[in-house]
Amino acid sequence: MIKDSAVFREAHHYFQRKAPVLYFVLSTDGKIVDANRYANFLTGRRLIGEKIQDLVVAFSGKFDLAALLNDHSREHLLNIETAFGLPQSFYFFFSKVEDLILVFGRLDAEEIENMRKELLSLNQELNNLTRQLHKKNAQLQKLNEEKNQFLGMAAHDLRKPIGLVVAYSDLLIVEAAKVLSREQIGFLNTISSSCMFMKQLVDDFLDVSAIEAGRFELDLQPVAFDSVLAESLRLTNLAAAKKGIELEVHVEKNIPRITMDAHKIEQVITNLVSNAIEHSDPADRVLINLSFNDKSIFFSVQDSGPGIAPEEINKLFKPFGKTGTKKTGGEKSTGLGMLISRKIIEAHGGEIKIDSKLGAGTMIQFELLINENI
Repeated sequence: MIKDSAVFREAHHYFQRKAPVLYFVLSTDGKIVDANRYANFLTGRRLIGEKIQDLVVAFSGKFDLAALLNDHSREHLLNIETAFGLPQSFYFFFSKVEDLILVFGRLDAEEIENMRKELLSLNQELNNLTRQLHKKNAQLQKLNEEKNQFLGMAAHDLRKPIGLVVAYSDLLIVEAAKVLSREQIGFLNTISSSCMFMKQLVDDFLDVSAIEAGRFELDLQPVAFDSVLAESLRLTNLAAAKKGIELEVHVEKNIPRITMDAHKIEQVITNLVSNAIEHSDPADRVLINLSFNDKSIFFSVQDSGPGIAPEEINKLFKPFGKTGTKKTGGEKSTGLGMLISRKIIEAHGGEIKIDSKLGAGTMIQFELLINENI
């Protein structure tokens, strides 16, 4: 028998080593009676007792062992199922010896070498692209710094003349109201409101410039939060009254003092309440709530406006981000308010959240930790 021959024993001993070749001994019906270690390792299982056709991934048709045996004069390229997820190609040679079938499979050395060269080439190209990317990133960072510097300088220089236009237009409205026609007063009101919008835009640009440049500083002082809320509402009450909107305010008693930048938190509250007013219809109600627990202070604003689609909420926190929701009075917006508000709250170690449903209004809440070292 072949198993007793010296040649068989020598071949068996060689191929049982960890050589990267496949070696099978099959019965005449294609069942595996022996396999080398590499075959077991590559397939991830013990192969004795399985049929050879169960290992072959036949992309081009049915596996035909008899046909392969009849054509034993050449190698056959077959794909073997592996334990690593993808099939691997081997060149197989089939030979029948007495009552057994010997199967040898080898990798295509030329193909492996070509693949190695291709990988080296791709790796070199990737390294070159990485160096170019680092260079471009450095250039972009420099341009971004120059942009922030220019934006800050321009906004700072614009603030004073815009403030003067606002002040003098308001002065004319008061002092010259008796000698000006209604149409002329309307012109002055338009100048004043447009300049106020420009002033807000300039202030927002300065804030964004400071944030991106890493110069967003806080003036932290122990402050009574309810007094900051009262000052913010003083600024928004007029806008609510003009639109006929009721601001319903609920403040818990004994709100603790908290270390924060009062001016910037007032800016956030004013922005959130103003947004709620602008998205509310006349005669609607805006709910404002201030509460606390042992760890945090919670401030929330809720309107009954058109709401925001879930997929659009994140747009509010991006520069110049706007949603499909329109303001009920056609008010203008810079698209920077929510971004700045979030940066201010996060700089205080807090968090801001939006809960909104289309047709059911929007609630925006932020949380600040009590006695937090910032």
